[in-house]
Amino acid sequence: MIVELIIILLGLAFTVGITFVIPVGNYYHYWAPFLLLIAGYLIGLAIVWGILTIFSLPYGKNSKKREKPSKFAQFWLSDGESYICRHARVKLKIKNNTDTALPKERFLIICNHLSKFDPMIMGALYGKKHDLAFISKPTNFKIPVGGKFMRGAGFLSIDRFDKLKSLEIIKEAQDLITNNYASIGVFPEGTRSEDEKLHEFHEGVFSIALKTKCPIVVTTIKNTQSIHKNFPKRRTVVEFEIIKILFPEDYEGMIAKTLSDHCHELMLNSLGE
Repeated sequence: MIVELIIILLGLAFTVGITFVIPVGNYYHYWAPFLLLIAGYLIGLAIVWGILTIFSLPYGKNSKKREKPSKFAQFWLSDGESYICRHARVKLKIKNNTDTALPKERFLIICNHLSKFDPMIMGALYGKKHDLAFISKPTNFKIPVGGKFMRGAGFLSIDRFDKLKSLEIIKEAQDLITNNYASIGVFPEGTRSEDEKLHEFHEGVFSIALKTKCPIVVTTIKNTQSIHKNFPKRRTVVEFEIIKILFPEDYEGMIAKTLSDHCHELMLNSLGE
């Protein structure tokens, strides 16, 4: 919302400024303000992109590792995700079978994975309020500007083929929750589903909850795979459902495999598979 507001204000300033310099006189000039407004919006977008590029530099790959995620990076990342989803014509419907209030303490949130829009939608919903940091694949951190803000916001890069490195990242995620720095988002399937079905989980991510004794927010998302196909002709209705919130007493005594299977079953039932 803030990103778009700044762009619009810059666009209006440009339009008003130019119309004072070149007054609307003849009939054919009456379309000029509309064209200038479009040009102004694009110029405002370019200016904001340039400013955010500069702001993202401290979070680059070679920057000093931060012990605590940056609230500044999280704010602008979440706001940027909202901007992208809105202009991708995403219509979000939130469906819940349980209490919609997320825990006040840090939590682990899990979801199925259909599209690159999944973490953006969840980040737009919960990024600012809950300092939500995702465990993500290394290539996502190469995204211009956004990748740097992800790093600054505490997102963790994991290579699922490197088991030793994966264990280190899981430990870092546990530390973020234990130190009350961030909540953690994961897609337990490990990668996007090509056939839109829910696949097997990597049970290791559930050790984050088992070690920290944090709540697990079990969710599902539907139809994000259609966003690319529908844009720009029509909007895409995306359903996001909070199925259940598992508190430590709900999974006491479970091991990672058992907890993984339990969450998988909850999500399968929600998806109707």
